[in-house]
Amino acid sequence: MRLIENWFSERYSDNLQLSFRVKDQLLSVKTDYQRIDLFDTYDFGKLLSIDGTVQLTEKDEYVYHEMITMVPHYFNSRPSNVLIIGGGDGGAARRLLDLGTDKITNVEIDGNVVEIAKKYFPDISSSFKDSRVKLIVGDGIKYIKETENKFDRIIIDSTDPVGPAEGLFSRDFYEDIKAHLTDDGIVVTQSGSPYYQPAALAMAHKGMSEVFKSVKTYCAFIPTYPSGLWSFTMASSGEMKLRDEKAKSGKYFNSDILTGSFYLPEFVKNILK
Repeated sequence: MRLIENWFSERYSDNLQLSFRVKDQLLSVKTDYQRIDLFDTYDFGKLLSIDGTVQLTEKDEYVYHEMITMVPHYFNSRPSNVLIIGGGDGGAARRLLDLGTDKITNVEIDGNVVEIAKKYFPDISSSFKDSRVKLIVGDGIKYIKETENKFDRIIIDSTDPVGPAEGLFSRDFYEDIKAHLTDDGIVVTQSGSPYYQPAALAMAHKGMSEVFKSVKTYCAFIPTYPSGLWSFTMASSGEMKLRDEKAKSGKYFNSDILTGSFYLPEFVKNILK
């Protein structure tokens, strides 16, 4: 990726982009699956980009990783065995460890993401050193078809629904997920920007609604993601109810966020109809 006057820009549309002033470009590599770029920015520290889109920055990664793990954690039975599909930076696994999760299986399709995270984001990727985390470099779609294991939570920590991640938003994939969840298990996925990517949110919600009895969408504020408003969608074969348990606070997540993130703007509700 070529920098223009030391700025990296993620384009949201033909007329709009978000730009970061860059101190240096640390890495640029084309893997078998995607293009990975790494920048050292002035305001957000190191920034990881995949196919031109921001995946994480040192300054605000905690919001995404807390919200994709901590919100579903407090619904239904306390989870002990969790599967992460994607999540090659290790951030989701690290949050699960903080929550006391007993066993975590992390399946990442691109081993380059893992190695880059280990080198440039050692704190975030430190989870891979923990004996409770089993890291598998492989295809998550293939893994979920072939494994005999069942999980209390399945976290789909993927890129947007294009390229290698496209199949992670399909009805067939959600059928396979359902077969590998415990009775009150929950699946959660990032489902894009409601403002700039309403089709991704609609795809995730529709696909889950065709397979699962209960589906809930919630939102968070992530400064470096398109529009700042980001959605997550979770589902279960039965009802999803909060446990009578005090929620542990993170840097973003707390008990107010746990309930308040499900109060959606009207335009987001309309996407889900």
